[in-house]
Amino acid sequence: MVRVTGNFQSESPIHLKAFEVLQAAFENGWADPAKLSQSGARARQLKNNALESIGSALSIEVDSIVPVSPASLGYFVGIQGLNRGSSSLIHGATDRKDVFAIASKTAHQLLKSDLTGKLHSEKTQSKGSVLALQIANAETGVIQDCQAIINDVKPDHIFLDATTSGIRVPLIDQFSTALFDSKSWYGPSGLAFLVLKKPSEWSNPLPHLNAAHPNFDVSLPLLLAAAVALENFSAEVASANTQAREFNEQLRNAFSQLADIDIAGQLDSSLPHLLSVSFLNCNGEELLREIQNDGYSVDSGSACTADNLEPSHVLAAMGVLTHGNIRITIHPGTTQEEIDGLISSVSKNVQRQRR
Repeated sequence: MVRVTGNFQSESPIHLKAFEVLQAAFENGWADPAKLSQSGARARQLKNNALESIGSALSIEVDSIVPVSPASLGYFVGIQGLNRGSSSLIHGATDRKDVFAIASKTAHQLLKSDLTGKLHSEKTQSKGSVLALQIANAETGVIQDCQAIINDVKPDHIFLDATTSGIRVPLIDQFSTALFDSKSWYGPSGLAFLVLKKPSEWSNPLPHLNAAHPNFDVSLPLLLAAAVALENFSAEVASANTQAREFNEQLRNAFSQLADIDIAGQLDSSLPHLLSVSFLNCNGEELLREIQNDGYSVDSGSACTADNLEPSHVLAAMGVLTHGNIRITIHPGTTQEEIDGLISSVSKNVQRQRR
């Protein structure tokens, strides 16, 4: 497997050791862990070992971990399982669209964002409330002061969105359910992990036979690969954060030399490997294509997806420029040469567009 050269998109090849495990798992075709055959028993043991490894790396009881696919299902089950019908949902203006979709079907309250991406909450007590709290934003990397928000809102139940932060930011102790995404530690896409820390506060919102502990049919090869990726990334995360922070600071300093720009969030209160920057009088999609012609791949935050031309709701909520935006993800293995090349490409193409 060859790492993509000049890749600064959010997507990344999975960890090399996880890829090797994934390939071997598919080649062997692993049996159904639920069956009583000898091969089923081996598959069941492999599944249990993988979950124990994940639980250890996340510092979470293994019995509380529920593999879910896709992640959007984890949002629904994790949040709606805390909603007892009369509950109101409190969430942030910079949350993922999955949370907004759930909020649209129930009574809800929006926590507004300031220019730094931090959410503002008033000291209040909302009886029966569920707080959906994003630890870190996928577009800007901004990390929320979760404990301060919880202290202000005083919710009855808390859902933590750890799909972007992964193990880069420790979980606070006070939560009911939480959701992780395998991609955050360079595991395979399409696999998330729902944590039911307080089962007594949660009930399965889906049709079910086992309300106490849901069991979703997820791919065993993906589960094994996710466990191996997490195990290896746990040992690498400190050095990865240090290198990413150095590169992020270089990018911020270089782009700050250009006039009329907005960098979303501050480095000291954001994930070190994410950067969102907007350039006045530039078109984000055109800028993305021009940078790509120079051999570097970045994301555009001017629209959430290729088929959705609406400006980023995250940037709009923060009050920063929503056009001329690019989003940069710094991956383990990114080199100084690639950073220098990206800076040169962005600066050249921004100036070209403005002319």
